Amino acid sequence: MRRFLIFAFLLSRCNGTDVRPPAADDYVIAFSSCLNQYDDTSIWNLIAAQKPALFLFLGDTIYADTHDMNVKRRAFARLNADKNYRELKKGTRVLAVWDDHDYGLNDAGGGYGEKRQMQKIFLDAFDEPLNSPRRRQEGIYTAEEFQVNGKVIQILVVDVRYFRTNWKYGPKDPPFSRTYAEDNTETSTMLGAAQWQWLHAQVAKKADLRIFVTSTPALSDDYKGERWGAFPKERIRLFEAMAAATTGKWLIVTGDRHFAQVSKRSDVLKYPLIELMASGMNTVWEDGSKEPDRYRDGEALADYNFGVLRINGSKGSLRYAIHAGDGREWKTGELDF
Repeated sequence: MRRFLIFAFLLSRCNGTDVRPPAADDYVIAFSSCLNQYDDTSIWNLIAAQKPALFLFLGDTIYADTHDMNVKRRAFARLNADKNYRELKKGTRVLAVWDDHDYGLNDAGGGYGEKRQMQKIFLDAFDEPLNSPRRRQEGIYTAEEFQVNGKVIQILVVDVRYFRTNWKYGPKDPPFSRTYAEDNTETSTMLGAAQWQWLHAQVAKKADLRIFVTSTPALSDDYKGERWGAFPKERIRLFEAMAAATTGKWLIVTGDRHFAQVSKRSDVLKYPLIELMASGMNTVWEDGSKEPDRYRDGEALADYNFGVLRINGSKGSLRYAIHAGDGREWKTGELDF
């Protein structure tokens, strides 16, 4: 049986969608972002204590803003040599997507000149199989499907760097070094044509729970930095794609901003759309956590943090928790699907 499951997994990777063998009744996913490879990495031990089967690394997996690919390689080598990270990987699979500081430069998008080289370096760093579609396509977006007691879980990881139009600068607004204005140009994009086509094809599939992974927050409107809302037409297109799914419920997980929060919108789908932001595994932006956010549910957490999803297949429910830097649960909630 073990050989059959391994063969089925490899075949699914070759066919372009990662369909994993059925999981047990409970499946645990942890997630976070923004890890400086030179600072304290002991948060990996707190994450490992939750015994996740999967860790979603939501970007800024290292900090190396540069055009020098050797610097990038050395930064990833330091991550992979870290004893705490290595210990986590003994029992947990890591699925990673880049943000700006591991992709290229601060807030970089499709104009980053080394992105093709960087794609191979990044995928090598996270042990992406040599036959993976992520190695043949432009951009590192990917989809995975697995079952938890008969419930189909779909994970959709989008790449908001490789194809993204350059931001349109807004007015200076201290304490920000820069702000980004809304860009309604028809040709401006977050995902690019090929990735949009891929996403629509994934949404057409049947699923009970869809976890949408984006390194750039989707629900933040008051924030003037990197956000889906800076491309209003693209975000409307995203929301329309979500609404077009005939099965399953959506949950968004994101990072980037160096604090944690839970956001909710009730005007997108027939049920409240929840976005869980876990960011700052060993870095914190306290000023950012104090900014207003009309969709924030409660307060923000200015502390090291990570998130945990516990999926129960028999009940058709998901329990989420944002954990603070000492490991305690800071905010929890549930989603039935």
